[in-house]
Amino acid sequence: MRFIDALCPPALLYLLFVTIQVALDLSLGMLMTAAVKTLLGVAGVVILDALCGVDLGVVSWAIVATPFIVTALATSISIGIGLDKAVATKAKETFALSPYPTNATDDVTVTMAAKEPAGDDYPFSTSSPL
Repeated sequence: MRFIDALCPPALLYLLFVTIQVALDLSLGMLMTAAVKTLLGVAGVVILDALCGVDLGVVSWAIVATPFIVTALATSISIGIGLDKAVATKAKETFALSPYPTNATDDVTVTMAAKEPAGDDYPFSTSSPL
C-alpha cells in the first residue's frame, strides 16, 4: 500500500484507468492483451509519477486529461452537427454475440449493413426533449 499512497494524483488516476481496462480484458479471456496492457500501464504510471517527482505535475495532468477532453469535444461536435443521424440513415449497426468463439472470430462481432428503406428504427431516441 505504500506504493499507491506515494503516487501523485495523475499517476493514481491512470493506474485506476489501467486497472479497469485489464479487468475487462481478463473478464473476456483476453490474457495476452491484459498482460501487454499491464506492462504498458505500469510503465505509464512510472513515467507520470516521475514527471510529478521533478515538478512537472502540470505536464502529467495534461497527458492524462487530453484523451478525455478530445473524446468529449469530438462527441459534442458530432452530435452538434447531426453526424449521428446522418450515419443512421446510411447504415444499421447490429451486434451478434458468438456463443462458441473460435480463433478466427472474436467474442463480439460487429457488422454494418445497409439500412432498409422501410421503417424508422434509429438506434437512438427520436423523442428526446433536447
